[in-house]
Amino acid sequence: MKQQLWFGVGTIAGIGFIAWVVEGHGPWNLAIGLLLSALLLMWFGYMIPRARMVLVNAGFFILLSGVFSSYANWIPQVEGPAPPPPEPSNGPTPESMPVEKLAEWGEQLVFGNVGTLSGQGKGQCPLCHAFVAGAVSERAPNLIGIATRAAQRVNEPRYLHPDSIQTESFEGSGRAATAVEYIAESHVCPSCYVAESYGVKGTNDRESPMAAIHKPPIGLTIDEQIAVDTFLFLREGGVVPPAHEIRAAYERFIPPMEREQSKQGERRLVVEPALQTDTPQNMIMKLGCVVCHKIPTTDARVGVIGPLLIEKTNATKRLASPEYRALVKSGTAHASTPKEYVIESIVNPNAFIVPGFALATTPPSSPMPHGFGVKLTYDALERLAEFLLSIDEADAIKAGMLDGPASRPGGRNASG
Repeated sequence: MKQQLWFGVGTIAGIGFIAWVVEGHGPWNLAIGLLLSALLLMWFGYMIPRARMVLVNAGFFILLSGVFSSYANWIPQVEGPAPPPPEPSNGPTPESMPVEKLAEWGEQLVFGNVGTLSGQGKGQCPLCHAFVAGAVSERAPNLIGIATRAAQRVNEPRYLHPDSIQTESFEGSGRAATAVEYIAESHVCPSCYVAESYGVKGTNDRESPMAAIHKPPIGLTIDEQIAVDTFLFLREGGVVPPAHEIRAAYERFIPPMEREQSKQGERRLVVEPALQTDTPQNMIMKLGCVVCHKIPTTDARVGVIGPLLIEKTNATKRLASPEYRALVKSGTAHASTPKEYVIESIVNPNAFIVPGFALATTPPSSPMPHGFGVKLTYDALERLAEFLLSIDEADAIKAGMLDGPASRPGGRNASG
């Protein structure tokens, strides 16, 4: 009985002592704890003859682990410093690039390619602007002659005495005085001056439908905007302003906090990670739908490139239209339900283009960017489609986006 009592007391004391030694969490504490544990197991083997072989062998292996751990910690430790953070970008700056190369970069950003004056690049400019002499766009001015026109515009009475909803990019930025500054200001603050006949409907040209291109969803950096402006000036055949002058113009009109973000380059344009589980309203803003569409019940209120999205009213009409049924028969379109139709219009915009919204290409194509089928999971597409299918004509009328009954297929207010 006395022997059992001492065995119990010794066990509790030994385990408690080992726990106290290891508690320091240092490397030597662990090594010493292993050695003590080995000795405790061997003592158990001595006290319990029937389990002696098992306990002694276990203690021996733990003893070896403790010896190796002690030796490893006895060797002088070398700790290397953390690697330095990566540098932003070691590529050439606009100031160090030849004008022709900088202009090529700008053309790539506008059209997605060089030498065709067609297509659509990251800047999405051709969605609204024309770049060929004589071409007319109902969405935004033709950019032929913009360098000369910009130099004249800053002296026009309508520019000098504006009545637009915004007269400065931010408080204290002032207004443009040169062609370089005017182009920068028009990109950063589109409503600071609205060309006649190109304002948001019903605002008497006081508000521009154009998105600020230094902000998402377009999000051109200052370097990229310098490249685009260089392209615009060079194709005019006149004097091309130096890159540092264009940079100074953008830094004048972009607010300080946003200016710092632009200096970080592409790192600020990383897509938010939670897109797949985000709300449909947030997906609409992050995917850039606001640039092209008006969508009642959301902040997408100025887009004129794509149809008004009131799918609860119009999706069923689209499915039943002769145009869509003909495309189904030919194998181009495949939807049979409103939800399938909305998802199809997102992932394959060319399957069916709402009459009046096709680009003048051969064959006609949709101005809507492709690739959303890769960016979104099917679950996210379903939630986005269900949200769009909850919006009807009454929502559009309430939001002031529609004056009367929704247009029939072919109308400019038709949904996609």
